[in-house]
Amino acid sequence: MHKNHLSSLIFSCLALFTVPILWFLGENRLDVYISMYTLEYFVVKAVFNPRRVTRDCLAAALFIIFAVIVSNRVLQVLHLL
Repeated sequence: MHKNHLSSLIFSCLALFTVPILWFLGENRLDVYISMYTLEYFVVKAVFNPRRVTRDCLAAALFIIFAVIVSNRVLQVLHLL
């Protein structure tokens, strides 16, 4: 199986299992789901293509969204927001 197909299959399986696991844990915030999908995407991408640097618009968008979510959470913890 080609690496791209295998990485897509593994990411799909991870994303498929993320929803019931987070639901079982009682999580209902959308930002947690998006953050988990983003982390899964980057981990799978790093495992299957560690040295390949591409201009991936999806990766850039996910990273920006993830950075906004994390910074928002940090500001909430610091009681600045």
